[in-house]
Amino acid sequence: MDPISARQVLRIPHDAPLTVELVERAYSEEYWARHPSRYQDATQRREAEQWAGTLATARHVLLQGAGAASTTDAASALPRKRSLSGGAIAGIVAGGVALLALITFGMIGAVNLVTQAAATAQEAIEDSSMDRYQSGETNYAFFAALEIYYDGRYDAQCPTEFDGACWQNALFTEADCETMQVALGFSDDMNALAPDFTETIEIRDVIAYEATPVVYGNRDYGYSWVAQVTCLDSP
Repeated sequence: MDPISARQVLRIPHDAPLTVELVERAYSEEYWARHPSRYQDATQRREAEQWAGTLATARHVLLQGAGAASTTDAASALPRKRSLSGGAIAGIVAGGVALLALITFGMIGAVNLVTQAAATAQEAIEDSSMDRYQSGETNYAFFAALEIYYDGRYDAQCPTEFDGACWQNALFTEADCETMQVALGFSDDMNALAPDFTETIEIRDVIAYEATPVVYGNRDYGYSWVAQVTCLDSP
């Protein structure tokens, strides 16, 4: 795909200065406008999946033009949420435990497992029970959108030793993967930009555009996030 066609796919004006932020914003808007998960009809879903591949190609072409071919560096691939800045905290009760979702300097911070007053948590529940980060925002090595849940929808998958106090997420990849590696970051510092401890899990038989739950716990650290996603399949 040539740059002119890529601009047309992402609806970027031909005379607009090409920047990484512009490309990622355009990609995110187009990606979620016709995300395959929005369609129940099989034919429409297949068409949306094909369109998602076209969007990814256009994004790649324009990022190269913007000098951002290496934006998926594993050490810095933390999802960004454009609608929040500075430190924004939303506490939600899930499974009897309040989960504190911290967004620091525009990056996904960790989710803190703490106990809070029910009234405060209830106010947060009314605001949102989920945070979503598009594939263009997560910058994972294996393109994937991320959703973080505070409503306890995956309580049944939380290991019994953590008494329901688990971090609950889902990944929506843009391609199938036989073996997907997910790196988890942990810290006790609510402002940490790098983890104090990392743990890697593997998930088998991942299907593109379908929710892949990532549910886990750790009693040694108060904060955690999905730091990186990689597909281990052969090229």
